[in-house]
Amino acid sequence: MKKYVLSFFICLLLSFSLIIDTKALPLPTNKAGAESVLGQMETVGRNLNSLVATIWQQKKNTQLGIDDPVETGELYYLPAKNGAMKLRIDINAPTKKTVIITGDEIKFYQPTVQQMLITSLKNAKGSQSFGSLAITFGSVSAIKTNYDVAFVKEEKIQGEQTSLLHLTPKQATPYKSIDIWISHSSWLPVQENLVENNGDVTTIRLSNLKKNESFNVKALIENFAPPKSTKIVKG
Repeated sequence: MKKYVLSFFICLLLSFSLIIDTKALPLPTNKAGAESVLGQMETVGRNLNSLVATIWQQKKNTQLGIDDPVETGELYYLPAKNGAMKLRIDINAPTKKTVIITGDEIKFYQPTVQQMLITSLKNAKGSQSFGSLAITFGSVSAIKTNYDVAFVKEEKIQGEQTSLLHLTPKQATPYKSIDIWISHSSWLPVQENLVENNGDVTTIRLSNLKKNESFNVKALIENFAPPKSTKIVKG
């Protein structure tokens, strides 16, 4: 159960280490150019106070030749002053799920089975998936420490012109590579491909991005509580 939860939210959250808010940046042409862009992203990202977006996710099982059902929903993101994010992801279809992250605490609520797992990022260090958490929750400097980052090309994704960055982990992780498409209009990530070591690929798309959007943080994140009949599992 815990392993499944970690895999679930890691795939959904890779966007947030590369969230930026800026105008036209010089486009990278090589690895050195990508390093330069990451430096600028780290600076301008401080202007992002919140983000609301629609999320789309699907995993392709290449060995079995089948695709998992598409998952869709909404996310609400708020960077904390101390660097610890606050995040809520509601998957609405095909099965309802909610992921809440406040600082080090993770809540994974499944209303269909009336159960919520409560765990922590600290406890996740023992998981084989922890290597990927560096890009999810780390700073740009942590990304550069753990990944080789290179510019690949400019490409249109969902009708938007983007820059494609290719990330290769410097040490063994569950993912052999991660591709991230950065929109030229918003300079936010609009698509990610996570390629696992076995060849399976998870694609994540963000749309309807609303930067610095106001939302009720206490109601949606800080004071989130499932119905009293929910079984609480801690791990």
